[in-house]
Amino acid sequence: MPLQRCFFQLSALGMDPVILLGGYSAFHSLYPFLCTPRMILLQSERRSLTIYPSEILEGALYQGSAAQAHDYRIIKNLHITHVVNATAESADAFPSVVRYLCLRLNDDAQQDLSQALPAASRFIAGALQGSPGVPGGRVLVHCSLGRSRSSVLTLAFLMEQRCWSLLHAFRWLKERRACAAPNAGFLRQLSDYEEQLFGERLTKLDDIRL
Repeated sequence: MPLQRCFFQLSALGMDPVILLGGYSAFHSLYPFLCTPRMILLQSERRSLTIYPSEILEGALYQGSAAQAHDYRIIKNLHITHVVNATAESADAFPSVVRYLCLRLNDDAQQDLSQALPAASRFIAGALQGSPGVPGGRVLVHCSLGRSRSSVLTLAFLMEQRCWSLLHAFRWLKERRACAAPNAGFLRQLSDYEEQLFGERLTKLDDIRL
């Protein structure tokens, strides 16, 4: 098939092509704000594009940076209703239109997460589930760069609400946000959280490759 040949030719050139199920029209119907009629060829043209948060659970959970959390166009286009702010330095940008959980965490291996992990998990689960007469919302989890603090909260949610091991949750997250990289102290606390949730440690930290 021409599509298959094109895929393997691009892969052989070191590229990472993605085949869109349903083609461009199906993608455009879901994500019109990610599409442009212009042909983007130059690096300068790429820099002018808006970079969106990573979609961790389709149409439900997103992870990104503080800059993205402060861009109202992104909040509006993704229909974000709830935000988990994991930073100690970034203010809640749109408190009149979005519900926030502000945890004030430092990206420090010594930062205690014992209260933050279950709090974030409950907040995200409640937001996605909704309430009687109120449909489920969409959640953006962010820290400064969307790499460490936000990742540890997303992982805790996936472990608790999906009943996934730390390793399973981590691999899922990395496939959708390649820059995710919780610091070593956060990973150790996630290992403790895994034991708390499942009664045993299911994941060897040596198996996690940042």
